[in-house]
Amino acid sequence: MDHVRNMTGTGTTWAERSTRTLRAAILTLKFTPGARLVERDLVQVLGVSRTGVRAALQALESESLVVRGKRGVFTVAALSEEEARQIYEVRAALEPAMVRRFIARAGADQIAALGAAVTRAEAAVRERNPSAYVEALTAFYNMLLAGSGNDIARRILETLIARVSYLRHLTTQRTSQMHRLRTAAILREIYTAMAARDPTLAARRCVAFVTHSTRFALEVLAKSP
Repeated sequence: MDHVRNMTGTGTTWAERSTRTLRAAILTLKFTPGARLVERDLVQVLGVSRTGVRAALQALESESLVVRGKRGVFTVAALSEEEARQIYEVRAALEPAMVRRFIARAGADQIAALGAAVTRAEAAVRERNPSAYVEALTAFYNMLLAGSGNDIARRILETLIARVSYLRHLTTQRTSQMHRLRTAAILREIYTAMAARDPTLAARRCVAFVTHSTRFALEVLAKSP
């Protein structure tokens, strides 16, 4: 059996591991937008066969992180201002509703997990660690989606997770420390309202967070070459 299909001993296939590795490289901008992804080079980078590389590329194509061009050549997808604007419009429409449902349905352990993610985000800002900051934000939103109890809305937002994570990496690396501190403060305000089980205040703060993120992301993309 092809070693790409062999299990690693942790319930994960080589193809899945390759996908995670390549996804992380794209999200952290080790492969920049527009970069060609050559199979023979990726075989060396990922340490798997071409079958594993192709599986990873196909998986990331479904996440819109890579695009297939003429002659089947893959490149890292670029993100336009308009696409970013539309992503944030979807977030602004759905996330406040998810916050309200989370407050109504989530247990104390899930509230605590949100608080832990906020604390990690604040620590990452103080330590000037952009990758850890993005990971904490992702953990916060993953818990928000899981605790909302709305599987349809969760699935809609999950289709955007990779693109949103890419935006976060891009903007976080280009923002000032003051901006990151303000973003972490708004996130703390959202959590405080959620911990107090105040859906109206939490939803309003969630909208403020998305608006804050939208404005800066569009500024960054407008300045990108």
